[in-house]
Amino acid sequence: MIDLLAAILMALFQGIIEWLPISSEGQLSLLFVTIYGLDELAAVTLALFLHLGTMIAVIWYFRGDLLEMIDLRSPMLEMMLITTIGTGLTAVPIVLIFKTYWEGFSTNLYLPPDFLFTLFVGSLLIVTGFILSKQSDQGTRDLFSLTRKEALFLGFAQGMAALPGISRSGMTITFLLIIGIMHRDAFKISFLVSIPAVLGATTLEFILEGFKIDITGMTVGTVFFPFPLLMFSILLTAIIGILTMDFLLSLKEIPYDKFCIGFGIVTIILGIIFFLIKVVSV
Repeated sequence: MIDLLAAILMALFQGIIEWLPISSEGQLSLLFVTIYGLDELAAVTLALFLHLGTMIAVIWYFRGDLLEMIDLRSPMLEMMLITTIGTGLTAVPIVLIFKTYWEGFSTNLYLPPDFLFTLFVGSLLIVTGFILSKQSDQGTRDLFSLTRKEALFLGFAQGMAALPGISRSGMTITFLLIIGIMHRDAFKISFLVSIPAVLGATTLEFILEGFKIDITGMTVGTVFFPFPLLMFSILLTAIIGILTMDFLLSLKEIPYDKFCIGFGIVTIILGIIFFLIKVVSV
């Protein structure tokens, strides 16, 4: 059961780790599955909703850049549109496949779904770590030098983060640094293109899972969100995100690649240990 204390802890978690390339969706999903006992698809849904809070923080932080996009001739607006198309072309098939086959896949292997989900997320965290290891901070290009083709491939990279455990910011920033975009501009582009991605992902979740609203709250799939708790969680996440964004984005010296690989390995080992404990105790 998600109560007030859980909502506060989740908002703190999302409001901080969203700015680090370590897959907040994967980390939150694992938290919901292992600590609160949600099923895997419900955990991903809840993690996705908390991203609305950090999306508000991004809008506030980059409000000046977004106001400039009111001009329909803005090159930034064109870049975001192309990237969003690329994101949809990658993310939608991934989400459809994951939601369609996860339950059958986890059932047919005769292993607990929470154990399989832990192995899945842990493995993708390791993949994220290896991707991050390819980063370079020697770029000389600014954000306006991004070509249409590069913007499309940036969208493809972002769409891969539809899998819990693959870092959205890690994928996009690594791609931008590889093609020579300066580190400062790579971060800006990465978080600007996250705005339509989060809105699109939330809309897709509504469509695929179905939703109903009554006076007490909203139900998406199997997850019920009481309105006061939902609004509180999103608002608190946004506030924490605004307060921590500047500081956390400046932490460039932390070896996130090694952190992701190490955390992925630890996640898998702990998952195996807990699985064996359950088997022995039966």
